[in-house]
Amino acid sequence: TNGRPTTFGLKKYLSPENTPYGYTTNTETNAVKFRLGEILLLYAEAQNEIVGPDASVYQALTDIRARVGMPPLPAGLTKDQMRAKIRKERRIELAFEECLRYYDLKRWRVAGTVLNAVTQADGLLPYKFEDKFYTWPLPQIEIDKSKGILLQNPAYQ
Repeated sequence: TNGRPTTFGLKKYLSPENTPYGYTTNTETNAVKFRLGEILLLYAEAQNEIVGPDASVYQALTDIRARVGMPPLPAGLTKDQMRAKIRKERRIELAFEECLRYYDLKRWRVAGTVLNAVTQADGLLPYKFEDKFYTWPLPQIEIDKSKGILLQNPAYQ
């Protein structure tokens, strides 16, 4: 119901039977905080990093892909190949969900490379991700309470 300049919009989480159908605060659609697809992807990622692409990693990804009619991944992937597949699957499956992509990029330590590649030619403002953004500054009150045990992260001194 809300117009967008590009005429493109996101229908994720919107239910046509709810009134009004659109990006308003009047929708009756529940907010999703954590869902099975994310749990399966987190499991697949962790299991792949610990033991490699075993049957349970393939099964988790097959379960996610099967519900939308996508074929299972090919057998015999290496740990690195499976990591790339899981990361792509997370990008697609969790699109537009609670900044998950941003924190994935930070967790994988590739945020600088990916985010700094966004340019104004992409239709967005250029992004400036600095290495210090991988950590957060410690609140000064917590440093004070620790009586010298906690030290500020070096990038924020």
